[in-house]
Amino acid sequence: MNAKKKKLPRWAACLLVLAALGLIACVWELISSQNPYLLPVKRTLKYEVLGMDPIAQAERTAGLAEGYTTQNYGDGQAVDAFDGQTDRKTVYEDGTVTRLVNELDGYLLDLPAGTQFDFTLSPLFTRAQGTGFDATISRETATYNGIGDVIRFELSTFLPFLFEDSSVREHVEHYEYRFLLSQTWQENNRVSVERWTDESGVDFISAVIQDPGDAVYDGYLYAMVYTGSREYLRVLCRYDSGDTALRDELCQALSQIQVFDPTGEGVYTTDYTLTLPEHWTEETAQLFEDIANGDGLRWGVFTQDIYETGIRETVPALEQALDYTFDVILSYVPLNTDFPTEFMEENRKNGRIVELTFQVTDNNNEDMFARSPLLDLYRGELDEPIRAFARQAADWGHPFLFRVNNEMNSDWTSYGGVVNLGDPQLFVSVWHRIYQIFQEEGVDNCIWIFNPNDRNAPPSKWNDSLAYCPGQEYFQMLGVTGYNNGTYYTQWNEQWREFDVIYDEIQEIYLPHFSQYPWIITEFASSSIGGDKVAWINNMFDHIESYPNIKIAVWFSYADFDGDTPARPYWLDETEDTLEAFRQGLARTQGDRS
Repeated sequence: MNAKKKKLPRWAACLLVLAALGLIACVWELISSQNPYLLPVKRTLKYEVLGMDPIAQAERTAGLAEGYTTQNYGDGQAVDAFDGQTDRKTVYEDGTVTRLVNELDGYLLDLPAGTQFDFTLSPLFTRAQGTGFDATISRETATYNGIGDVIRFELSTFLPFLFEDSSVREHVEHYEYRFLLSQTWQENNRVSVERWTDESGVDFISAVIQDPGDAVYDGYLYAMVYTGSREYLRVLCRYDSGDTALRDELCQALSQIQVFDPTGEGVYTTDYTLTLPEHWTEETAQLFEDIANGDGLRWGVFTQDIYETGIRETVPALEQALDYTFDVILSYVPLNTDFPTEFMEENRKNGRIVELTFQVTDNNNEDMFARSPLLDLYRGELDEPIRAFARQAADWGHPFLFRVNNEMNSDWTSYGGVVNLGDPQLFVSVWHRIYQIFQEEGVDNCIWIFNPNDRNAPPSKWNDSLAYCPGQEYFQMLGVTGYNNGTYYTQWNEQWREFDVIYDEIQEIYLPHFSQYPWIITEFASSSIGGDKVAWINNMFDHIESYPNIKIAVWFSYADFDGDTPARPYWLDETEDTLEAFRQGLARTQGDRS
């Protein structure tokens, strides 16, 4: 007689059911999740383990006329066929459209026939140039603003029929377009804006610069293509606003863009060869030679009262306490200011080099929604004050370091990219304009410094510091700026950062592109809120000579304020201990030079 089968206890059966449901949920989460930390794993499994293609061949060529041509680009170079390259793009041309299939950023885009592409900054974006327009296409990622964003987004991908997430669009609206979409900003800057979403779900913004004057392009068309993940495509097209047929053609093309999972690793093909001006005075050329090839490190300083009282009292008092004479003095001049000839001459007679910072702002960067003089300069409306300044610089005749519109890859400067139509090319155009004016006015005594911030704000690829580089013939020194801001602004998730952490990252970013250039830390400091400032200074002196391209370092001895509260106390002489730590460090480095 067969023994009766034992039944599982009810509690055990429940556990098995729950375990099965949990397993199903985990599998479903793996399949459906668009979490930015999980996506690379899924894509590696998809492309490298399973050997899948990012886009089928039939999709690549669908709709193209017979007889189309094909050109592959691997790691930035034209190739007949891919063979181990990680950065893959293919361009198809059929006489009607030019099609780009970008595997690295995961999209297929048709643009007007004859469009040419620039893959120089491929890890960041692709630039396109066609008849009457240009474009920049990048695949961006929306950051999380808190745990609430994480939960809402994960629920929306896991159970899309129950939860809807808007955090990606909110990120785009705030970080990318809060200035452009502000009526106050539009009125102050004479820019008209339209906004709509087409049937395919692509978000469009159209902007037109009123009274464009000398503007290269006055029409702007932005498209945001959402992917279901926290990634989205951002396309910016610039064109002549009077060409409505071209605008319609671009809108149609962008509404049909196809997105797929990206694959590969981007490769830069930049060439920033140091190019020195032939027109420099002998004195200017000699100063550059001394900086670029001299032994040891030069130190500089900025104080709030740098003009008059600062250079005559505050700085000498610091020097006496430090037993050191600063080589470099940092000062600032805004738009519509005379060249500070008397100040420059006083420093020259005292054997100092001036790092003169020229900022195209008329409100000291205090109101980002106000008028942007950069846009007016782009229109060609502010040439005369620039010319007057240049003539005065030429008349003085002695060499100085000239830093123009520093930290432009930020949202706290009125000449920054995100404040000015989200267009770094506009910044580059203005830089070229200023440079040309200086050439025309015979300025042969200034050394130009290109100086982004170490972190991009917003942290978007289109806003990367390299997007603002004016070109090798337009600057001779690289400015590197990285502060330890401290931890006062907890709402911005600020963190204490040691000197070597900051400048290891800076070196990793810039050395592959700008190894030929002398570097200057144009301004830097450590806050005292959130850590040990004395230890930070000691760490700085322990590591600063590990970066051989850095030839000058300038301490910003002041503070950033929250109302009347010093939110970021950067004063070098904040305490006797900070001053003593700096004095000992200088003595050590000067000893190393001897």
